[in-house]
Amino acid sequence: MHSAAPPAAPRPAQVFSTAHTPPGERLRAWEEHNADALIALTCRTTGGADFRAREDNLDLGRVHLARVRTTAHMVERPADLIERRPTGSVAIYVSLRGEALFQQAGRRQVVRPGDVLVCDADGSFVRGFGQGLDELAVRVDRGALPDGVHVGEPLIVRRDESNPYGRALARIVGRAVGVAGATRPDEQALVDLASVLVSDGATRPPVVHRALACALVEDRLDDPRLSAPEVAGAVGISVRQLTRVFADAGTTFPRYVLGRRLEVAHGLLTGPDAAELRTATVATRCGFSSVAHFSQTFHARFGITAGELRRTAAKRD
Repeated sequence: MHSAAPPAAPRPAQVFSTAHTPPGERLRAWEEHNADALIALTCRTTGGADFRAREDNLDLGRVHLARVRTTAHMVERPADLIERRPTGSVAIYVSLRGEALFQQAGRRQVVRPGDVLVCDADGSFVRGFGQGLDELAVRVDRGALPDGVHVGEPLIVRRDESNPYGRALARIVGRAVGVAGATRPDEQALVDLASVLVSDGATRPPVVHRALACALVEDRLDDPRLSAPEVAGAVGISVRQLTRVFADAGTTFPRYVLGRRLEVAHGLLTGPDAAELRTATVATRCGFSSVAHFSQTFHARFGITAGELRRTAAKRD
């Protein structure tokens, strides 16, 4: 949520896979990768089962994102490993497939698809994935969180609970990692959403208001009628307050919405289906009512036309 224009191309996610690692070395390679890229863990399988894994990592600085897919296994973060490899961070996991067991602070819980798990990355825990694993992982530096926001007991936000923050975080992270045409995420929006989730809503009102506004925007990027009065009303604040909330983050509400729409458009135009998309189709899918306005703002933002970017991406494929 910054006013300065970003670089022309989003930073691609870094992909790690055990596909070309000998079976007997895969767990060790997986442990070494996670220790360097995400969180140091000890891993094991049961019954000598074959293990396969892939992880797409994107480091934003204060926030690290990953899409993790593996076969059945268990992981543990014991106290001695935490002492050797602390992260100084909070971990948020969004389950996409398969039930998982989570145990921390003597409490065992089942995490189901669609649930959001929030925990201290430097607290001992055990996780078990008997059906395999497909999840989004978010690691947020504690120093990025607002003063007074501290992670306490592990928290699970269930899929059937009305929680727009977890849904928005999952959508932003899902667009950023694990797909060929990734959408650059808004790091500050992720920090705000994580702050609200970690504190279970007990953060300063401006952070809550901005997080909820960003959540609403992510849900409605394809709607050209999306407006500041509508979002302010849904958040429960005045338009003036909404303006102040985004000003505190160095931007304006219209600029923020435009930026997010352009980022999604960039992802579509560099994705696997880009060759089949017309510029007008992309404009409509990203909430632009005018193709001319879309083309003009896209070129101003990225220094390349939508058509040129689509053709360049198609040549790479």
